[in-house]
Amino acid sequence: MKDFIEQVLKATTSTITLAEGSAYHALNNFHNHQEIELVYVRSGEGTFSIGHTSKRISSGAMILIGTNIPHMFKFESNRYYDYAMKHAKRIVPLQLLTLHFDPYKLGNDFLKLPENIVIKDLLDKAKKGLLIPEQTKLAVIEYLKKIESSLHYEQLPLVLQLLNKIGVSEEIVGLSAYNEKKTFKKIDETRLTMVYLYTMDNFYKEIKLEQIANVIHMVPNAFCHYFKSRTGRTYFDFLIAVRIEHACKLLRESNDSVNSVCRDSGFSNLSNFNRYFKLQTEKSPLEYRRSFRN
Repeated sequence: MKDFIEQVLKATTSTITLAEGSAYHALNNFHNHQEIELVYVRSGEGTFSIGHTSKRISSGAMILIGTNIPHMFKFESNRYYDYAMKHAKRIVPLQLLTLHFDPYKLGNDFLKLPENIVIKDLLDKAKKGLLIPEQTKLAVIEYLKKIESSLHYEQLPLVLQLLNKIGVSEEIVGLSAYNEKKTFKKIDETRLTMVYLYTMDNFYKEIKLEQIANVIHMVPNAFCHYFKSRTGRTYFDFLIAVRIEHACKLLRESNDSVNSVCRDSGFSNLSNFNRYFKLQTEKSPLEYRRSFRN
């Protein structure tokens, strides 16, 4: 397989693109494309954003993203503030296996066939981004190996089988609760990229509304309305979610005290940290650490 480069999505010689590499095709930017995207993070850590949701991801994660859905990966190998950097820990090298496939080139009549109802339902679910469970992931990896070694005309049936395999899984997890029907305009992708990147770089310290609004040259009230209309939640709800995701990472991977995790995640008040943490995870920080390690 060839290294993944930005131009690979423009290839017209095949409906299917399977590639591996040490970089993601869209570097730290919101973007969307007609192809559905299956990303297997063989190695690496970072943040995946779709809709109003940002999730920490690590080695072994497999994610399916629907057609024309704005999304962004921000991996630690692309430098930004992170616990690993702060504590001089080694950043996990990035290694990705990525499949792109445009099912709509087959035609709407094909997708409406009763034999393809599983795939059609899966394409609808994938609009929220899907985290593939472990057992299904293992089967999907075997299909990817077959696709890689197959002749050109054998690949399409294998991709359809792969999608059916994901579609019948009862354990796939939707990553975003917000299902926005309209696609972002280019200006929205640019603005939200700037907001998300600023947040990822600065979540561990105080971010005032005037500061974040100024990132995209808006006054605070206009920014609040804009962000909620595009993502379905307020900016500070998003910021708290980013901080809690980071706190979960620290609780899983370090022995730092809850007080230290609270500070390193951008919370100045321990009681607020405990309250928001329990709202998002349904556990206290210590219960979360204990359950993960058990």
